[in-house]
Order: sequence, then structure tokens, then C-alpha cells
Amino acid sequence: MLWRRRRRCAKGEYGMVDRSRAGERFGPYQLQALIARGGMGEVYRAYDTIKGRTVALKLLPGEFAKNPGYPARFRREAHAAARLQEPHVIPIHDWGEIDGLLYIDMRLVEGSDLRTLLTRGGPLPPARAVRIVLQIGAALDAAHAAGLVHRDVKPENILITGDQDNEFAYLVDFGIASDALATQLTTAGSIIGTYAYMAPERFDDAPVTGKSDIYSLACVLYESLTGAKPYQASTISGLIKAHLTSPAPRVSTTMRTIPVGFDAVIARGMAKDPADRYASAGQFASAAQSALTHHDRRTAGTIAETTLRPATAPPIIEPTTFDPAPPNREHAVPQHAWPPHQPKPPHLVPILLTLLIVGLLAVGGVVAWLAVNQGTSSEASPAPGASTTTAALAAPALPPVESRPAPTAPSAETPVAAPTPPSPVAARPGDLGLSIPIAQPRCDGTGIVVVGSAITPGQYAEDVQRFLVAHPGSSYLRTDQACPSLRQATDEGNPIYAVYKAAGKSTEAVCTLVRTLGEDAYGKWLDLNTDPTFIIPCP
Repeated sequence: MLWRRRRRCAKGEYGMVDRSRAGERFGPYQLQALIARGGMGEVYRAYDTIKGRTVALKLLPGEFAKNPGYPARFRREAHAAARLQEPHVIPIHDWGEIDGLLYIDMRLVEGSDLRTLLTRGGPLPPARAVRIVLQIGAALDAAHAAGLVHRDVKPENILITGDQDNEFAYLVDFGIASDALATQLTTAGSIIGTYAYMAPERFDDAPVTGKSDIYSLACVLYESLTGAKPYQASTISGLIKAHLTSPAPRVSTTMRTIPVGFDAVIARGMAKDPADRYASAGQFASAAQSALTHHDRRTAGTIAETTLRPATAPPIIEPTTFDPAPPNREHAVPQHAWPPHQPKPPHLVPILLTLLIVGLLAVGGVVAWLAVNQGTSSEASPAPGASTTTAALAAPALPPVESRPAPTAPSAETPVAAPTPPSPVAARPGDLGLSIPIAQPRCDGTGIVVVGSAITPGQYAEDVQRFLVAHPGSSYLRTDQACPSLRQATDEGNPIYAVYKAAGKSTEAVCTLVRTLGEDAYGKWLDLNTDPTFIIPCP
């Protein structure tokens, strides 16, 4: 069937009668069977007695023909839609007005609409949903190129034919929808059914462009993946408010088995400002296909809710071409760790210059030693029993008259041990106080592999530490203090901490590391130009 049967209209509603017109004559058409009935009228299987063919005949409500200006616009847009040669647009044979009713004569296509598929079978597999969106995106691009805006993209207007492996999608009802559609619908159910996919600018006096159709198509993709409309509201005002102010919902929050790359695609497609949406419906559909193909399945993606599940530590692969600033931060020495004293080789004769600092007996004393360059053995000798590995040294046997303060400028080759440990270096902004300091890598085009992200305030340190332990050799950064090629914050405006490993500056190097680290790892470029939603594709 062309469309599934919908609720029956009350008598007189929309100027239609409660009974079916099947069996009646309508101009040159013999109405054979009622296929569907809804707010936009009735669809009949009809036989065209002039051209000798069976068609789908849509009769619009009588009120539409009485609305000033609508009949002229209807004819103009029906004429434009009839000229479209895109295969995913159902061909329109004829249109006009008979007995006070506007009608459209279309090719009869056997199938079910997308609403029926979702109602009967629930959410579609991502691959199937993307196939449908790609075809509808092509239909919209053709319409927009011809200067035609659909204005009513929704599951009821998407017809599916064929089986799942060979489906063909059509976009129907071109030339029917109107900016004033809301004023023509008199039941709350019909209004909400249309408003659920309506772009924010449709509620204002802003011009309606193809960007409005892109917004609606993004809503359709969300519903196809989740089985639910993007915004749930029981009142019209609540639904309008959600479209105007609420952020686009995230698919990965509702359906955790779906690649979270869809979140960014739908969020951009449903951007409040039309200028922030994709340039075309086809570009939106291609982005959805990319999200499916690249399998962006992050444990805690920059746009998805984290699962924070422990992972088995993989083999360590040390980066070879990238050393994020500051050097050696992956293996930083604890702040109060002293460098180990290495025993001198047997053939070396070290000369020790020892300074004994005497403190109060209650708190003990601190002894420091100073080793001077080899080759001055004739000047002094180490005190008896002294050793370069002892923790404290006896006082040197020096005559009192030759006692002098310790040199203040030893040679560059002379190791010096200060009496007290150096003051800790001030933590960088965003540092979580872990044993590994926060990294500040350069935005020089290097690729990294993210193994997990922390997005929950109050749990940053715990979550980041968990990822660092699970992936030895990893570093962490805060995205809003790093490169713009990383998403700067969550939808709620919270900072994002990403735990990663450096990979190199080639896609091959990044993907090799991604495959080594497992399915939850994904690659990103550190630069100033890449879209923050882009994930390095790894086959």
C-alpha cells in the first residue's frame, strides 16, 4: 500500500466526510479503494479512465481550497515537483481542483511508510536507517536545487518498498505542505505529529529554506535509530519550546549499541541556527554514513556519556615521532624523589669536599657532600671511612685555619646535592594532581589515539586515573586547554579530560595503534583546522 491506514476522521473534519468515497466517481477517476486517511486528506487507489492507468489519487481537505492564496501556491509547487526527475521522488502525473477539492495524481507504489515500519518493528538497525536517509537526502537535494522546499519531512511521508536488503525509499507529498500548515490542522494529534519534526525557524517569521528540511531529516534519523521522537512533550507549547531551546538529544544515551559518531551528526543537523547545519541534505546523509562506517564507538567519547569500564592493559607501544611538551611527562619522577647515587668506577679517585651543617640536637643534622673534578687528588683526600654511597659523612680532617665556606659556583660537571629538596613546580591549569602531570601537546598535526575520556565533574581524577592504570604509558589532557580539533566541552558545558597515547603523523601509524589498543580506542588529529567531530577512519 502507499500509506498505512491512519485514524478515521470525525464527520466533516477538514471538509471530508466520515465515509469512504470508494466506488464513487471523481472527475475522470474511478475511486477503487481508500488507502489512507489523515490530516492532509485521503489517498485512494483510483483508475484514470482517460489515460487508462491505476494511480494513487490524493484528495486534499476542502478547507485548503478555500484558504486564500493556497490553491495558487499548491499548483505552483505541484508543477515544480512534477518536473523533478530524481528517482526517490514519486512522480506526479497531474494536479488540479474538482468539485471544490484539490487533488494530486501520483504513481501508485506498493509499500509501507516509515511510520509503519517503526510502529511494527521498533528502531531500525543503523545501517538500514542510513540507507533510507541517503535516499531521502538525494530527493531533497534535487528538490532544493529546483527551488522547492518540502516543509513536511517526517516518517509518514517516506515510503519504503522492497525487502530490507533491497529497499527503495521515496519522499512523498511535495507541493502539498505549507508554511501555514499549522493553521489548517485542527486536532492536537495532527499538530504534534507535524511539529515533532519542525525546525525552530518555522515558528518565526524567518524565511523557510532547504535548511529546514535538513533539520527535519535529522529528526527522522534520530527516530529511526531510537524509535522515539527527538523531543517528548504532551503539549504544543512544550514541543515548540524544546525545538527552540533544548539541545539535540544524543542517540548514544538512549541506544548504547549505536556508534556515538551519530550524536555529532544529528546535533549539527538539528542546530538551532540554520547556518550551523550541513550545507545540504546529501552532506548530512553522507556524514551519517561516515559515522556508521568509521565505527566511532568510544568508551567515553567527547560527545557521549562515558561507560568507564576497566580495560585489559594492551602491549605497550611507545611513540616514536611525538614527544608532547613538556618532555618525558609520561614517566615523571615524583616531586620529592632524589636522583640515585651511582657508585664511582674503581679507577676513578673522587675528591670529596664535605660541609658539615650542625643543627639542634632535637631535630638532628643534615649533611651534604660535594664531589669535585677528577685530577685534583693532590689537593685533598677523602676522610677515613668515607664513601660516596653513605647517607652521612664524617667531618673532613682539615686544619681549622683552612676552614672556608663551600664553593658557590662549582663546575658544570660537578653534581651538587642541595641541603633540602627543591620546591615542587607549580601545577599547570587543569592538572588533576595525579602522579602523571597533565599534558599540553602541540597542535602540529600529530595523531593521537584516545583510550577513554572523563566527563563527569567531581570524578575527573578517579576516572582519568582508571584509564591511566588500564593503559600504561598514556597521558591525559583537558580538551579546552588543548587543540581546537578536539571537542572543547560536553553538551552541558562541562570540561572533557581525554586519556591518550601519541601515535605519529600518519594515518597508518594511528590506525596501527587503534587496532592494538582495542575497539574502544579511536584516532584524532592535533591541529588547528580539523573539525572536532572528525574521527580518523581506520579500516
